[in-house]
Amino acid sequence: MLDEPIDSVITDSIVPVQDSAERLASLLKEAASWKPMLPFDTLTNQVELVEGIPLNGEKMNIEFISSILIYTVIYLVFIALLRLRGRGFLTTVYTYFFNRKRGASLQSEGGMPNYFFVFLSVCLSFSILSILLTFLMDPPFAFFHALIYFLIIFGYYFLVLGLVRLFGWTFNGRHCASEIILNLRTSAIVLGLSISPFVLALFYVQAVAVDMLLYVILGIGIIILIFRFIRLIKILYGYRVSILYMILYLCGLEILPILVLYKLLG
Repeated sequence: MLDEPIDSVITDSIVPVQDSAERLASLLKEAASWKPMLPFDTLTNQVELVEGIPLNGEKMNIEFISSILIYTVIYLVFIALLRLRGRGFLTTVYTYFFNRKRGASLQSEGGMPNYFFVFLSVCLSFSILSILLTFLMDPPFAFFHALIYFLIIFGYYFLVLGLVRLFGWTFNGRHCASEIILNLRTSAIVLGLSISPFVLALFYVQAVAVDMLLYVILGIGIIILIFRFIRLIKILYGYRVSILYMILYLCGLEILPILVLYKLLG
């Protein structure tokens, strides 16, 4: 009879100890699996939501892989065309953007070949930006969504150029408008082409490297946008544009689209 109370006491004392041990083990497991989050909520588990990443194991999608490989090959062919047939066009664009002097112009600007290379480089840049936006905003990835974003970016780009040209004619500032358009053109080319290697790499690296690539893309984009704003302010200040008009232009056509994009990603 003395054995029964002793066994019950031992059993009662073991149960709480086991519960506490299991609770501690679960807390340690949660702490070990935690990792820092990116500033955008839509980037959470982005890799798992994108179907067909080449190194994604069981979720491998042959059709998606072939599509992204074809796009990569076509993109690299056009980049090679710019490098071989552009006669230093890309070098001139980068030199102009990062080391611009007032009154300078792009090489052979106004010629038909130059217009072709400008149009081609702008299309390549906007295609990379549309691919990036689709990767961030519309999982699973679909090239149709990328096409929609490409058309939206292209339309907004020409809308801004048209408004700048209209303001230049309205306020008798055609030379200032030409400088701003040239700065917008070169900054659009530099932005897309600079982040293109990292955007394409998003589809070929392991899942653990995606966050790092996104941070690199974000850093490069911020640097280029800072240079763009500095150039715009120098142009507007150099032509003695009114402070009111300067603020309206920067807020309406430069800062507002960035805030809208941040809201969509947030």
